[in-house]
Amino acid sequence: MPINKISLLFWLSCAICGTAVADTVLVKVGNGQVTEQQLEKAMSAAPFASQFPSMDEKDQAYLRGDMLMRLARSEALYQEAAALGKTETQPYRQEMSNFRTSLLAQRYLTHLRDQISVPIALESRLKGDLKSNSDALIAARASYIAQQFKVLKQSRIAELKQQARIKTYFERLNKDIKADTVLAETAGYTIRYADLMPTQGSINADPQQIKDKVNEWLELMVLARAAVAEGIDVEGQMTDYGHYLSAKMLLADQERQWIPDDKTLLDYFRKNPNIGYIPERRQIGQLVVASKEQAEALRQRILAGESLFKLAAEYSIDPYGREHAGDMGWLQEGSGFDAIEQVLKKLPDNQVSDIIQTPKGWHLVMIVDRKPAEHKEFAAIKDRIKQALIAEKMTAYLERVMARHPLEWQIQDHI
Repeated sequence: MPINKISLLFWLSCAICGTAVADTVLVKVGNGQVTEQQLEKAMSAAPFASQFPSMDEKDQAYLRGDMLMRLARSEALYQEAAALGKTETQPYRQEMSNFRTSLLAQRYLTHLRDQISVPIALESRLKGDLKSNSDALIAARASYIAQQFKVLKQSRIAELKQQARIKTYFERLNKDIKADTVLAETAGYTIRYADLMPTQGSINADPQQIKDKVNEWLELMVLARAAVAEGIDVEGQMTDYGHYLSAKMLLADQERQWIPDDKTLLDYFRKNPNIGYIPERRQIGQLVVASKEQAEALRQRILAGESLFKLAAEYSIDPYGREHAGDMGWLQEGSGFDAIEQVLKKLPDNQVSDIIQTPKGWHLVMIVDRKPAEHKEFAAIKDRIKQALIAEKMTAYLERVMARHPLEWQIQDHI
């Protein structure tokens, strides 16, 4: 079901205002779907989550729309991976099993920690001693819980390992060890040498490191079993991770096909030599105000000897600039407004600019330091070349995947 950009933007804006809060299906992807609950979860985990509430509705709607498309592409990749049998392979099953064990163990330890509380008598004494310092009181409580948890964790693991009747065979590390050599076992659980080493791993690994790995996995195993016995459920997280892992494996296979060797990268670099160009980077100071008159007055104060950075901390209307006293950090050539970039090209270091107008206000800028542009050789930017080639191939690949698992928008049904 097609949907135009205006309808999408309208719905996303409504969602910001809280008019669409049910866990509705936003888009069907092949035989899967993306729901509003998934979108909200992804938004809350995004790097921009802490700044999101302060953004205007248009920017919020754009970010939500972009995230929704990312989720739709991710769902399509998962379905493609499943259709190609990636979820039926031994590496996939082994990784999922390892992840489940680790996740259950982590959840059980959290469950164990939650059982610890500060005794009433100690709490009363701490409040009396630290009544004027709330931060110190919080730290004291945390310290007590951490100490108690360490003791409880060690004793509980020892108890669980004893109950599991674990047998270890570390003496086999001194013999002709093979991939299928059993190093530890208990009811329904066996650790072989191959379980601990990557496929290409050395057969002559340090025995002590192997022992440490075995003991680590035995601890995870008994904790995971305890979690299951407590009724701890991780199926939601397993589903999410399964989607991520299968798509990751699918794309890894594609990357190996696109880049079978370094010669492929070298050929691509020779055809696209500008990949080696590193633009000039500048450490920028900036002050932004709402009127030209104020900008001119502040510029005169800077020319008279006052600090642009001190004035930015007091007067700048740019939230980031005000918080960081005008220090915008290192910015790459071409990353700012065109009007500002044109000025920066000719601006000497440590000299305040003329007034510059942009949609954000009236700017005064200064270059504190700069790193000149340069051309890198192949060996120095191999990873950069690889990412550029992958990005070029990925666009066409995603289009093919999305065509095989088409989108059917449901948003307009909820407007």
